Amino acid sequence: MTRNDYISNKHLNNNIMANICTTNYVIEGKREELDALYQKMKELQGQDLGLLVKALGKNPDEMECRGEWTELVREDETLRMIFETAWTPCYEVTQLMKEKFPSLRIFYKAEEPGNEVYLKNDAEGKYFPEKEADGHPFKLMTEEDEKEQTRLIRAIQEGKIKFDVVK
Repeated sequence: MTRNDYISNKHLNNNIMANICTTNYVIEGKREELDALYQKMKELQGQDLGLLVKALGKNPDEMECRGEWTELVREDETLRMIFETAWTPCYEVTQLMKEKFPSLRIFYKAEEPGNEVYLKNDAEGKYFPEKEADGHPFKLMTEEDEKEQTRLIRAIQEGKIKFDVVK
């Protein structure tokens, strides 16, 4: 899927073209868990995140998993990949990964320039030392921030929060 493709999802109007959020991930953990996740993803390479969610035992219609991954690399003691998703990182997908593979520590840097979304959770700068991108500072995200953002997205999808789109 390219930045010019439409991303569809049962929760959102299929005629709305999403801004693409590109999220770079570096995952640490026990070797056997990294290998197991890598193999599962490798089997689905080039597929969307919904298929990964299903392969991890959950229903993709019950969580935000709108997007796909690319550049899957098993390197040293890490697993690296890029998610291209609609508007924000797919926190529910990475949370599911951590549920299935408890030793995982997931670091990320997310950029969605259309709405000036620049996020990361790598407080120490171990993998993502950048403090800004395109002149915009990265907001340091905590797990609580991620849960709140997920709650807000779900509320918008369910119509509990309404807003007008200005064209």
